[in-house]
Amino acid sequence: MKLFWMKNKVLVATLLAVLVLGVFFWGGLRLFAGDRMQDALIRTSAAEAEATPTPAPDQMPAPTELPAEMISADILGLEWKYRSVIPRISNTVPHEAKSWKEGDKVEDSLAVTAITRTGEIYETLLHRTLDLSTLTVTRYVDEKGYRPNILRLTDEKNDFACVLLEKDLSLLVADNGLFAASEWMDAKKDAAAVAQYLGTEITGQTQDRGSTRDRDHNIIELETAYELADGRWITLAYTRNTFHGIQVHEDKVSMGEEVCFLADVTMDPSIVHLVSEACFTRGDLNDIAEGDMTPAEVEAMYRRFLTAALGKRFDPNDPTKEIGYQLAPGQLVYYRDDSCYRENYYHIQDTFVIMDIAAKSGYIVRADCSKLYNQQDPALDLRAIDYDHMGGEEYIAYVRNIAEQTWGKENVKDVDVNAVYDGNYCTIDPYMTDGRWYEFFFEGGMLTEIQHFATERSNVCGWAADSLYVNTITGEEFSQEW
Repeated sequence: MKLFWMKNKVLVATLLAVLVLGVFFWGGLRLFAGDRMQDALIRTSAAEAEATPTPAPDQMPAPTELPAEMISADILGLEWKYRSVIPRISNTVPHEAKSWKEGDKVEDSLAVTAITRTGEIYETLLHRTLDLSTLTVTRYVDEKGYRPNILRLTDEKNDFACVLLEKDLSLLVADNGLFAASEWMDAKKDAAAVAQYLGTEITGQTQDRGSTRDRDHNIIELETAYELADGRWITLAYTRNTFHGIQVHEDKVSMGEEVCFLADVTMDPSIVHLVSEACFTRGDLNDIAEGDMTPAEVEAMYRRFLTAALGKRFDPNDPTKEIGYQLAPGQLVYYRDDSCYRENYYHIQDTFVIMDIAAKSGYIVRADCSKLYNQQDPALDLRAIDYDHMGGEEYIAYVRNIAEQTWGKENVKDVDVNAVYDGNYCTIDPYMTDGRWYEFFFEGGMLTEIQHFATERSNVCGWAADSLYVNTITGEEFSQEW
């Protein structure tokens, strides 16, 4: 798994600033794990009072009732949650297809009906009266044809977002960005009302989608899902006991990934699998495929890498005689790709590294290193650097030297620290001009591992095809990305 906390420094700095402001002005803040965004709630001191004990899973009282004119708002917000074509009702980050595009202008009669339907949804289910004269309707079309057309409605303030299926104006998502905190919540009652509006009813099957709490462990946010009698699922979202978000899912699988359509499922193994599993057979060093590097070229690359990582190598019996790094017979093996989705590759194994090198493009697919450090240049020896100073200029210089010596200076775009962690470990990332990048792992200042990522946003190391999946319901291929 990639370890990173210093990736995207601007984003991190911005989030930290929001946290500081949240503590100073509003007191309550929370941090979602994994990919969840941080947010804070504007609220009065009355809303900070302790919540009374939760009487039931579907029901809980608010810390205190706010005056009707006091409004809670997600200050990070709405802009982030509603940036997606299909808006989010929480701070999770589900898959969103990149093939959505804005379609033709919505016909006036359809727009009027969609606006009226949206007003009914918010009035009936979310208890908010919208100013219908301010609403705009935008059609979105999936260029690949895997998803039906949708209509997205909002207003200039962007304080709500609603998505309807165009074909029948049925509800997909509705989220209310502005609301007064409630004294009490009854999720089961709300779910029954939503089900009735959708023309069905809830069954007994539910799923808790998680909750967040304030510093006093009172529940601030809650997501819960309900099965409908027609096989669909709905997710309801609450903030401070206030029901503000609805999402309708095709079935339990799509609910599990917090998407509306099965076409957007990207993880469930019953629907999604690799386009092509890896399949290699051992080749002949005397029969290299056209376009692949020769064994001599691969050995030269290997020597450049080790010379940069370890320093020059001399004859132990004659310190003035440079001998370099040589591979013995059997330490270089050639493999042919039978999947048609990867390259042939060379496998190297000696006392220094176990390394796979793509035969055509020359990138290192993966490498395990025997705690390498530069034994010749003290400026590139990282072992004496204490934990508090790991990941600094010395690490950057060491990795940059390896990357430039191995692949050529012209092919290295940038080198940056990724993470410093667990008292003795560090990762540094060199980025290539062609979009691929690497993660160099260090333990106590010594290089132990290299991982390769084929694209800028790839979250699966190795071959590009190792992150290429297919949704078997639609046949759509996609790359797993963060």
